[in-house]
Amino acid sequence: MASEAGLVNRLATAVRRGRRVALVLGSGVTAQAVPGVAGMVDLADQFVSEGIQNPDLAAALARVRADHADAPVELYVAYRRTFTEWVSPVEFDIVVQQAVLRAHRSRDGGAPGRWERIGFQRGAQLEAELGSWQLPAGVRALGALLASRPASFGHRVLTTNFDPLIEIAVRLAGGQARSLSLKRDGSFDSLVADQGTVNVVHLHGYWRPTNEADDRAMLHDPEQLRADRPTLARELADLLRDETVCVVGYNGWDDAFTAALHRLTTGRDADVLWALHGESPDGPVPLPRPADGSLAVPVYHGVDSNRLFPALERVLRAPVPVGGMPASAPVTAPPRPVAPTPGTGVPVAPTPGTGVPVAPTPGTGVPVAPTPGTGVPVAPTPGTGHRVRHTELERLLGARASADELLRQLDREFGWRLEGGLAEAPPSVLYWPVQLRQPTLIHAVQALVAAALSARGMTVVLCFDDLAADTHPDELRRVLRADVQRWFRLVDGARPVTVESLESFCEPGRVAERLLDPALLERPTHPWAVERDYYRHCTVYDLARTVKAIPDADADDADAVAVTMGLTTTRAERLWSPLAVWAYLHHLLLGSRAEGVVTLGGDDEATMWRLWHEIFADPVRHLYNPRIVNLRQDAGMLRCTSFQELKTHLERSCELPTWRTEGHYLHWIVRNGLLLSQYLRNRPALSVGGRPLDSWPAVVAALEVPAERPRVLQAIAREVSALFLGEPG
Repeated sequence: MASEAGLVNRLATAVRRGRRVALVLGSGVTAQAVPGVAGMVDLADQFVSEGIQNPDLAAALARVRADHADAPVELYVAYRRTFTEWVSPVEFDIVVQQAVLRAHRSRDGGAPGRWERIGFQRGAQLEAELGSWQLPAGVRALGALLASRPASFGHRVLTTNFDPLIEIAVRLAGGQARSLSLKRDGSFDSLVADQGTVNVVHLHGYWRPTNEADDRAMLHDPEQLRADRPTLARELADLLRDETVCVVGYNGWDDAFTAALHRLTTGRDADVLWALHGESPDGPVPLPRPADGSLAVPVYHGVDSNRLFPALERVLRAPVPVGGMPASAPVTAPPRPVAPTPGTGVPVAPTPGTGVPVAPTPGTGVPVAPTPGTGVPVAPTPGTGHRVRHTELERLLGARASADELLRQLDREFGWRLEGGLAEAPPSVLYWPVQLRQPTLIHAVQALVAAALSARGMTVVLCFDDLAADTHPDELRRVLRADVQRWFRLVDGARPVTVESLESFCEPGRVAERLLDPALLERPTHPWAVERDYYRHCTVYDLARTVKAIPDADADDADAVAVTMGLTTTRAERLWSPLAVWAYLHHLLLGSRAEGVVTLGGDDEATMWRLWHEIFADPVRHLYNPRIVNLRQDAGMLRCTSFQELKTHLERSCELPTWRTEGHYLHWIVRNGLLLSQYLRNRPALSVGGRPLDSWPAVVAALEVPAERPRVLQAIAREVSALFLGEPG
């Protein structure tokens, strides 16, 4: 008979072998703290009795209770349907919130009152009171597991629960957790997690609004979960494929998840483990699915999550001796063999001299080099992994369209820098001033970021700084505009970019029109007015720093020779550029809230925007592309004209002793031109000889193998040149 101990061993084996475990958790996991279906229905009756006092509604609900007394799931669905027919789904959400708050200890002294609707801010405040939540032992142990090894669990948990207890447990254990709620039109980022973050995906809804603008009902109508959603079921199945799926505390609704499991188990040897609390004879048992028939999977009986997760946490916390599991927690043979590197096609290299396979890094498929003399795998330095997004699943989970989350992810995961403004304000406009010059790889990467933000709802304004353009400015404008539009088309869902010219914006006729319009005089929208404000606060020296005419250093610290050389060789007309860039931003701010505006540019433009904030009080935010520390922005290495030319640049940079240094040319190309580009375009990780190049450490490891280096550089050059030039290498 498959037992709880057997399930612990099976899960520990999967994790030890580097196989991701997908956890699907139901109400049984938090039943000690949050009322289940029966308790929820009792609370609804109390709400009707105390808050609504409608005898007809009470009678209708009593009939529902009588008709579905022996079927809790059917009772909940019918009860909620009847309740919302008579009242509203918003009112039923109050019942759900009251049920969740049974797990919150501070029921007085600042806690919400009975039948008080909890909004976004109040809900987030209550969640932040980590010590006030009652956590079952199993949930607390689960939080420690997820916080310590998020990659082993695919950086996510799927749950049908409304409550935030899993997130609370992860945070109490020192980890990061993010809540996603299945909704038809939400606004969250993708399912690709930040390094160390756990996505808790609430399939049946969440207990509070997920953002300030969401004033609708938080929860889905459960009947919608029964609707035939083939796309969602397919993408859920794809998301869980090649993982060990463990279902705990879930009774099996007729919803998209059970449909996904049916797809997952039809015609293939899927690794699905279903844990039931009650005792029963061993063997597969039928579980519901939306279509006719039943879903039969291996079932483990007598499983209590309050014993299961603490036991699993203890086993995985124990040190692993050479050659296997800890002696204190022997692992019996699992009911079905688990492949060591599923779905990747990556052969597992044996440890030299031992024949022991080297486990891949969890969630990446990248083989991990063993510690010399031990054969024990050592995890590489955390890098930026990549997993293909499932667009329809993201849309339904509300995980598709958050520009704010993408901005934070660029900052945390890809080395970009997000500064200034009010972080809680939703971004709406991206202001992208670009000095008019021949297109470079920097332009391409910035364009992809701008396109991805536009796909997430932001309006992108590309402003050519062409006041000091070189010869043939019309041709340069045409070429750069065409390239930007081509790069935008590479990002799924990107919206057209608005293009403006500073030269045109500063023409006397357009300036005169603005001066004659009283509504436009609220802000300095022409360079002369900006100049007047500027020289009240700053100096010509500071302005010269912003256009990179002289070294970016304070006057007392700058090298006098370098300053003199810069001032005598720089065309003075360049000093107009910052003033015009600021004037156009003021023009944008006439129709946009400053809190929602984000500028896009290189890290070397930080001085210009620091001066902006010294002169003007608008809380604009700034997104800075990471600087290439060993190259100037107009270096020829950033303007390849062919695949072969780029490959040559990469080969030569790899011969330098500093080629591994972060921030240098090769690192920048890999992180921005390859990894970030693949992520924003939803492309699979590049693979060479079965080795996925899905992080900087993975690329370094591949380049350090002499026989692999030529093929790796060639593959990177093909990918990046195809992006930049628009044609295969």
